Amino acid sequence: MTRTLRLMLGGALLLVCAALPALAQSNARGDAGLCVGGAPNAPIKIEVFSDFQCPACRTFYLETIRPVLADYASANKVCVVYREFPLRNHQHSRKAARYATAARRVGVWQWVQVTDRLYLDQSQWSQDGTVEATVARALSKEDLKRVEALLGDSAINAEIERDLALGRRQGVRSTPTFFITAQGKTERITGIVQYSILRRYLDSRLGQ
Repeated sequence: MTRTLRLMLGGALLLVCAALPALAQSNARGDAGLCVGGAPNAPIKIEVFSDFQCPACRTFYLETIRPVLADYASANKVCVVYREFPLRNHQHSRKAARYATAARRVGVWQWVQVTDRLYLDQSQWSQDGTVEATVARALSKEDLKRVEALLGDSAINAEIERDLALGRRQGVRSTPTFFITAQGKTERITGIVQYSILRRYLDSRLGQ
């Protein structure tokens, strides 16, 4: 980890971060993923491996990533990529991942709506399995039909499997785990980082 990031994150990380310059080069060769916010050529990329049924992932998305999307991705300063990493011990997370993947194929806005609702209502559907009803509350009837039509496509499961395989190759063992690529170097961070801390780091990388 760079000295700048270590100083800014301090004790906020749940686990140790690791510098991965080789990974940055690999991603630059074409595995950039779809930005759910920001442009692919943004100076900073944040790639998140997340599980919809994971309470820490909920906190990280709602309290850190949503402000990043609003303050940095909207200005094309950061490209945010989300990868599905449903854990086996979470009964309904795979189904939620399938709906989110299908929603992203319909459009980024639809992905945001579904992701917001799944995390906001996580305590309910994670207990009773009402993923479909939760997604239905997030989308228009037309968009819901488009998402449901995509669920039968084998490419949805294949995409989730690719995300899982990619995460394992990159050393992801728990969620949330995210990677920040800036100035040719990549940092791996496991756990929740508060937005105020991440913001200071992003501003330092952007020269603000």
